[in-house]
Amino acid sequence: MEVDHDDYTTRLERRLQRERAARRAAEAIVEGSTRELFLRAERLRLLETIAVACNLSQDADAALKTTLEQVCGFTGWPVGHAYVRKHGRRVVMASTRLWWVRDNEDAADFCSRSESFTFTAGVGLPGRVMAEKTPVWIPDVTIADNFLRTEVAKQCGLRAAFAFPVMVGREVAAVLEFFSYKVAEPDEAILRTMAQIGVQLGRVIERSRAEAEAKARNAKLERMVKEAEAQRVAAEAANRAKSAFLAVTSHEVRTPLNAVLGLTEGLARTPLSPRQQSLVDGVRESGGMLLRLLNAVLDLAQIEAGKMSAHMGAFDLGGAVDAVGRVWAPRAREMGVNLIVDLDGLPDDCALVSDKGKIEQTMVNLLSNALKFSPEGSELVLAVSAQRNRNRYQVRVEIIDQGPGVSAEDRARIFEAFEQTDSGRQVGGTGLGLAICAGNMASLGGTIGQDEAPDGRCRFWFEFPAEAGAAVQDVDPVEVLEASMDRPLRVLAAEDNAANRQVLQVLLEPLGVELTLVEDGLAAVEAVQVNAFDLILMDANMPRMDGAEAVRAIRALGGLPREMPIFMLTANVFAEDVSRYRAAGVDGVLKKPIEVGELFAALAGAAARIEPPEMLEKAG
Repeated sequence: MEVDHDDYTTRLERRLQRERAARRAAEAIVEGSTRELFLRAERLRLLETIAVACNLSQDADAALKTTLEQVCGFTGWPVGHAYVRKHGRRVVMASTRLWWVRDNEDAADFCSRSESFTFTAGVGLPGRVMAEKTPVWIPDVTIADNFLRTEVAKQCGLRAAFAFPVMVGREVAAVLEFFSYKVAEPDEAILRTMAQIGVQLGRVIERSRAEAEAKARNAKLERMVKEAEAQRVAAEAANRAKSAFLAVTSHEVRTPLNAVLGLTEGLARTPLSPRQQSLVDGVRESGGMLLRLLNAVLDLAQIEAGKMSAHMGAFDLGGAVDAVGRVWAPRAREMGVNLIVDLDGLPDDCALVSDKGKIEQTMVNLLSNALKFSPEGSELVLAVSAQRNRNRYQVRVEIIDQGPGVSAEDRARIFEAFEQTDSGRQVGGTGLGLAICAGNMASLGGTIGQDEAPDGRCRFWFEFPAEAGAAVQDVDPVEVLEASMDRPLRVLAAEDNAANRQVLQVLLEPLGVELTLVEDGLAAVEAVQVNAFDLILMDANMPRMDGAEAVRAIRALGGLPREMPIFMLTANVFAEDVSRYRAAGVDGVLKKPIEVGELFAALAGAAARIEPPEMLEKAG
């Protein structure tokens, strides 16, 4: 059989062509798969590189700059730029001035123009990304609508562009845009990768924001700490100035008040007619009340500092209230007001253990306020009652007037310092009186308030608990002192004020005390080296040598008995002053104005140290 060689050759050629086509197709498939694998690996490398950079960075700008460089390197696109969200009257995307531009490319005009733009949602490429919250691709910006930078892009030769959002939650915090010099159709794989990068960058921006907020809070806290420290220093300076002022005021007021009370005490011990005795008693009561008011004003600083303390002592409540009534009745009459003191609710001999000064001061402040608002021809009632349960009293004091009263909304604040009602400002005052009253009651465990009496009149009241005390008896301290003395007591008193020296003479010389008076601390030191004394009374503020220095000098002298009592007799009686006197070596501190009972107790203590004459004879 003859073979057709031409036909056979044709078939072989066809088979060869088919095999070549199949091989080319297989190679194309392999090449495509290999390229896809390569691109996938590159995308993974890009994501990994940016993820590492984002995890290590707290600086959002540094992370954005790294991303621009890496994306441009991955895509081969020569220009990358970042926008960030800004808040003003409206939210916009504004240039960060962060760029990545290939060295041999000239896009300077495009960069400059882009930095001058801000984009609102939906406007321009960054605005579209902000509005759509997804990546956007533009194949050719020179023919695109809604790009805004078309002309300058043409001049620089830029064509394709894409941008993607940096997401923080549901917010587009930044937009990154990239440009090519060639037209390019959208690449969905790249856009998906860019969306993942946007999420990673969002975490950096979120951390950066949190760090910025933390820094801002820390800076604010530091400012607050500095302000608080400055305020503390200013407050301490003001407190020192206040303390110095109160100390000076206390001394300057106590010194003449000491003369008033001391000379009145001396006068009371002379023969007087009943009328004269009544007048002297009035001066003594008023002076004592003034002294207690002075002490209370000095306690105001302790009220403000929460360190108010009570000075407990036994006293007759009825007598104290009656004394307040006698002092204030003439003032009320001058104002056309009838002051009625109602003690029907008090049991006989109602002796309390409490702070008489604070109770008196609270009554006086409330009476003073009530008189300001009482119309002429009206009545003002001071009513006091006490209920006893075993060893304790519950005392209630009411001041009832016919004034306008206090509105319900003002009742909650009138007992705070410097708070006044409109009517209170009209009649004058500092707004401190009721605050002091509230502080007094707090220190006694009591309460204070304002309401209406059953008949509708204005009523201020305060209540406090108190232990029952022994019946208060009038004891003549002179008799007690004379009973303990076997010979005249020798007393040295250092006092630079002439009136106060006279007070000591008036009080002590009738007792038969041998009183030696000197005018300063140095003279006192010299006196004890010449004569023997049973007691030394030392003023604090004196010329040449002050009291504390003189006490130290006397204690340092040889040959003097260490037990010889020395008492500071001074108007400076703040806690720090008393500590200083104690450190100098005094045995006690007596306040000016002189409280006669305390002074005579010091004299009796000194007299008790004197050995009886028969003991001296046996010793001889």
